[in-house]
Amino acid sequence: MGYVPPPTPQHGLEEGPVLLKDGRTALLRRASKKDLPLFVEFLRRLSPTSLRLRFFSPISPEKAAELLLSAKPEEEKVTLVVLLGEPPRIVATGEYVRVKGEDTAEVAFLVDDAFQGKGLGTLLLERLALIAAKRGVRRFQAFVLAENKQMLSVFMESGFRVRAHREGGEVEVEFEILMEEETARRFEWREKVSTIASLHPFFFPRGVAVVGASRDPESIGYRVLENLIFGRFQGPVFPVNEAIGREGGTVGPLLAYPGLESVPGPVDLVVVAVPKERVPEALEAAGRRGARGAIVLTTGFTPKEAQALADKARRLGMRLLGPGSLGLVHTHPGVRLAAGLAPLPKEGVLAISSQSGTLGRAVLAFAEEMGLGVASFVSLGAKADISSNDLLQFWEEDERTRVILLYLEHFGNPRRFSRLARRIGKKKPILAVHPSRDPLVRALFAQAGVVRANSLEEAFDVALLLAQGPLPENGRVRLISNASGPSNLALEALKEGGMEVEHVDLGSTADLEAFRRALAEAEASDAGSVFLLFVPMGFAPEEEVLGLLREVRGGKTYLACLMGLSSGRARVLGSVPVYRFPESAAIALARAWGYRRWREEPLFFPDFQDLRLEEARRLVEGKRALSREEGEALLRAFGLSLGEEEGLRLRLLAEPHPLFGPVLVLVLPTPLGDQVLEQRLSPLTAKDAEELLRPLAGRVEGLPAYKELVLRVSRMLEELPQVERLLLELSGPRVAAFTISLRAD
Repeated sequence: MGYVPPPTPQHGLEEGPVLLKDGRTALLRRASKKDLPLFVEFLRRLSPTSLRLRFFSPISPEKAAELLLSAKPEEEKVTLVVLLGEPPRIVATGEYVRVKGEDTAEVAFLVDDAFQGKGLGTLLLERLALIAAKRGVRRFQAFVLAENKQMLSVFMESGFRVRAHREGGEVEVEFEILMEEETARRFEWREKVSTIASLHPFFFPRGVAVVGASRDPESIGYRVLENLIFGRFQGPVFPVNEAIGREGGTVGPLLAYPGLESVPGPVDLVVVAVPKERVPEALEAAGRRGARGAIVLTTGFTPKEAQALADKARRLGMRLLGPGSLGLVHTHPGVRLAAGLAPLPKEGVLAISSQSGTLGRAVLAFAEEMGLGVASFVSLGAKADISSNDLLQFWEEDERTRVILLYLEHFGNPRRFSRLARRIGKKKPILAVHPSRDPLVRALFAQAGVVRANSLEEAFDVALLLAQGPLPENGRVRLISNASGPSNLALEALKEGGMEVEHVDLGSTADLEAFRRALAEAEASDAGSVFLLFVPMGFAPEEEVLGLLREVRGGKTYLACLMGLSSGRARVLGSVPVYRFPESAAIALARAWGYRRWREEPLFFPDFQDLRLEEARRLVEGKRALSREEGEALLRAFGLSLGEEEGLRLRLLAEPHPLFGPVLVLVLPTPLGDQVLEQRLSPLTAKDAEELLRPLAGRVEGLPAYKELVLRVSRMLEELPQVERLLLELSGPRVAAFTISLRAD
């Protein structure tokens, strides 16, 4: 059995926004004694039954609040609260209490009667388990009244291996909180359910209101209404404009309303197109109206101001797209939504996310030019709330989406992105364009199975191929051509992409029958892909060669380059992607094959049974530095061999990056300075470790020993966040010298 990395929440583990099972927003944070009035108010709202089930006997709200916030000196106690509304009120609380020196903690939680069944008990249990495990707790126990079926259900369905023992009217529950595959799967599934529910009002709104609707054809509000109407949105649209609505006027054919409170129909989604200073007021009105989603098109917000808007939206129970968003389109025939400044595109299988609004317009135009239909498009803008990580989870379950294309300018939570992409990429290809040439970004994409494109044009080349046919069955490609120069360009690009090429050169005088025969032979061959490269020479009628492509029905991956015939960069002919240039086609095919190889590789994180994790945690607990003896003991606790042996001298640097998390860097010392050979992000799979060590192939013996070493170091970084920096001087696969730095906090 392998190691299972704990789930990574989108926001902070102990503090940050969370989602209820129905998609509503809330805030999670640690409780403090200053929260006593909030606790009293929360407990006063509870029914006597809920209080009795939690405290086993009648108790006053004031006394219960003091108990929940108190802790004995010998105890380690963590208390979390979930707050909702404006002003915030507690709707759930959970805690674990651990007696010093023990590896077991007692856990309990309490949920507002009105919010039971919303997943809050499960959410608190998950977060408490993740926090406790990082602090050395191995198991949870709880004492529950036998009649408290709902609480027992939370434990039993958690994914942990729960043991329950009933004695009289009480049930004692106990379980290990070490992460296992099924536990992690359920954690991820529950978060996905909540995320999809929170995005449902954006993609399937029952009604849309446009705040800032205008009669001026040049205004943003008018253009938003125009796109909604011309896109034939399958629901009511409500223009909101105080001046027009008060007079009982209309905007175009639609009756306008002075405010959201006067709108008669359902309003799930609000599009905000008002001046910057009026946006907070519009959000408050949307919250009062019960809207669940807001798209803010208004620009000009600083990052701090944008975050304040997102916080306000969450307190009002809404999710926010933007500010500075171009909008959202969803081509589902039952929705036909163009909520923003982008008109509804042709329906298709491509889902697109862009942080840049202006670039988003260009991307949609490019997709249309290539004949690529769109399932949905989202412009993230400032990305103050909804991010590409949210969208990935929605598109994972969207049956209409077959290919995902992301334009990313910066990451909010790259560790979360990596985990999601690794999971979703096993089902659907994810293409990404990122302007940075940072090697860490390259490593992130490579490890997560994301197909990284060097440009938007390249991304669409690959998307066109992935959207049309099956992935290459193997790395062999049959290249059929009638021109040596262009075929040489294709050959080099294919070989560079790791493909084996069987080149069939028909010669410049090849006629239609030669092409027909070559295609038939290719279909019968064991090649996984067939690449037809045709240059008009006057011997094979162009239209008839095109007809051969329209007749293709095989199960292989087909693509073509028709030089001099394509009007644009690429298009689809029948079911075959057709490119203008041979390198474009070859690179697209090589990228598709690379993705297929990654998808077939199991995501395996090796585990080691000889790790002494408790000893390791005790060595670093509460310390700012380690003595040499303590450092050696720490390395041995993770099974690292110390000493000298013959072999290449290397350095392995391991340190947490503030954005990407722990990074492992393999360095070769030289007289001219240190040479970085490769780097990868932790946690490492077995394949990641091999990729990190690839530069050593042929230079050292015993690569498996090096592989085990880097995997053990990766595990140390995951288990001990206190380790700020680790530098190992390697003599062969043994540690000859080391430097360990701990976090000051």
